[in-house]
Amino acid sequence: MSSPLPAGNEAAHVGALGGGAGGPRPLSDRHFRYLSPWLAVFVAIWIVGLLVLAPNAAALVRDNWVFIPIGAAGAILGNISAVGGGIVFIPTMIFLFHFPPVAALKIALATQSLGMTSGAIGWLQKKVVPLRALRIALPGLLLGSSISSFVIHPSALLLKALFGPVSILLGCLTLVLARRARPEAMRTDIPEDARWPLLLAAMLGGAITGWIAIGEGELVAALLLLVYRVDPRMAIGFGVVLLSINSIFLTLAHQLFLGGIPWDYAAFTGLGAVFGARLAPWVSRRFSPRTLSTLFAAVAIGDGAIFILQYFLAR
Repeated sequence: MSSPLPAGNEAAHVGALGGGAGGPRPLSDRHFRYLSPWLAVFVAIWIVGLLVLAPNAAALVRDNWVFIPIGAAGAILGNISAVGGGIVFIPTMIFLFHFPPVAALKIALATQSLGMTSGAIGWLQKKVVPLRALRIALPGLLLGSSISSFVIHPSALLLKALFGPVSILLGCLTLVLARRARPEAMRTDIPEDARWPLLLAAMLGGAITGWIAIGEGELVAALLLLVYRVDPRMAIGFGVVLLSINSIFLTLAHQLFLGGIPWDYAAFTGLGAVFGARLAPWVSRRFSPRTLSTLFAAVAIGDGAIFILQYFLAR
């Protein structure tokens, strides 16, 4: 069977969606700088936008600055695990700040569209993301996201019913991934026979993310790592890039067709998420993968248990 993606040169590894000339190429461990010119540009645009669009910018900052560290915390966890900051944003917004569930979903998606994109840029700089495999995953991602946005609309009942079980499942998957994540024993390409499973995983992840803001990155990363034994850095990096694209698509869908985004809050969580996402690689190098995975799994399973308990008490 021929490769579904065009080879970069005549000696390219034909039987895989990733990899390089003459076989798999080693993954780069090159570090990237935390501060960069585009961060300064983003902050400048954010400040100008706040001053121009907000009737009372000072009051808005005074009332909503607390959402900046929340955005940073969610982005750090999301970019380390590829699940997305929704694992932090949605429970915090619903239970701590008493936002309606769909409003919390909108804020989470808008925040992820900034934070996960910031993290995706970092992963792309490390040159571990198999970009050619996007041709396989993107159609499924967009189809699943469209179904969850325009066919079966997100609702408070659907979010509360799904978030708990999916969060617990992702927490357990994170623990399994941590036990299996040994880069030196894994492949650095995505095999050709992964095309249809990858397409289906991306579609399922896109649908779930449209309803509860989490799922795309972790499901794809779990498939690549557990089933095809792809290097965890490649699997997680690919998951982060997919979740970034997914979050941007869903944010645009909500802004243009589904009632808009509460930007008064999302602007502040998004600002924190951009810087938190850039901090995630620094954090990941200073703690063991097992420690980080255990922390994330505890957050995910705890969140899920709270949602399940609240769902049944409400009924």
